[in-house]
Amino acid sequence: MGEDVYELLRQKINRWPVKAPKSKDMLKILKMIYTPEEAELLCSAFNAPYVDAKTIEQVAGETGKSVDYVKSVFGKLARNGALFEFTSSRDGKTYYSMLPYVPGIFELQMNDGVITDKKREYARIHEAMYPHWGMELGASNYPLMRVIPVEEKISIQAEILPFEKVSKYIEEARSIAVNPCACRLSANNCDKPLEVCFSFDRFAEYLIKYRNGRRVTKEEALEILKKAEDAGLVHTVSNQQERPNFICNCCNDCCILLRGITQLHNPRSVAKSNFMPEINQEKCRLCETCVKWCPLQAIYHHYPHSENLSDERIMILEERCIGCGICAHKCPHDAIKLVRVREEIPEKTGREAIMRIETERVH
Repeated sequence: MGEDVYELLRQKINRWPVKAPKSKDMLKILKMIYTPEEAELLCSAFNAPYVDAKTIEQVAGETGKSVDYVKSVFGKLARNGALFEFTSSRDGKTYYSMLPYVPGIFELQMNDGVITDKKREYARIHEAMYPHWGMELGASNYPLMRVIPVEEKISIQAEILPFEKVSKYIEEARSIAVNPCACRLSANNCDKPLEVCFSFDRFAEYLIKYRNGRRVTKEEALEILKKAEDAGLVHTVSNQQERPNFICNCCNDCCILLRGITQLHNPRSVAKSNFMPEINQEKCRLCETCVKWCPLQAIYHHYPHSENLSDERIMILEERCIGCGICAHKCPHDAIKLVRVREEIPEKTGREAIMRIETERVH
């Protein structure tokens, strides 16, 4: 064993749309999370993240290890946010699957909210790695994640499709957990609300069981969403029509998605919503509240230069706007509404989305 087993583990984790590029930092992270024996067992048991879920008995039979040994290792890894565990609704059996780095290992190392010296060191390495690893979040012309706008600010004339309503995902969930934001805990760069990241159904049950996830009702979840909007956080979900496993509420200071745009200048980091703000110039009082709150610095105050000074107004940088609706939500004069400007339809299922991400990769 030794270095080779961690490189093999990295290669298997790499079989996912968000890659785990070879670097000293990535290998350091894997060594922090897995012992050589644990890494060897995972490499023997699985081929790729989330793809080949197996029971303890299956893994024991395939690897030649005892059931007790596999149970002990998998139990520890699941508790530590290093292996996914779920109970199948089809046969009632407990299955395990390998995790990708994102969404998976990174979030689960941080989002139990328990900060230790080891986690501080993990966060330091992750942040040091971000300038090169972060480009993997925008490696395809079909992004992994997309923005969902603030519903209440969409123009009443606009039809809202089911996959454009964050509330619909809440309403359809069988179980919901909320956890502290891993990005905010890792970057530690702002004072936005922490407990705003949602998981659903089997992912929610895993987080509640092992990672201090707090079970919430649908009503509580909607209240948390409202608080996130009030704090200027952007709703993002998997870029698919079916219900996602997670809803993130992102800030531009810490979020690995939004920083892909603001810090790495990669427009592929997250898919824009199908909406953009439209400003009613008669209602607008030029107070610059929207300028202050825009997470992408996509709004500016155009000062007048015409002879009659009639051209003073708030303007939108369309190429930077992601259609989140925070500007409309925060406007004290109700001068901004979201209007449909695109008809982008995401892939129906998560599997189809993953296939398209790979098909449209640029690196």
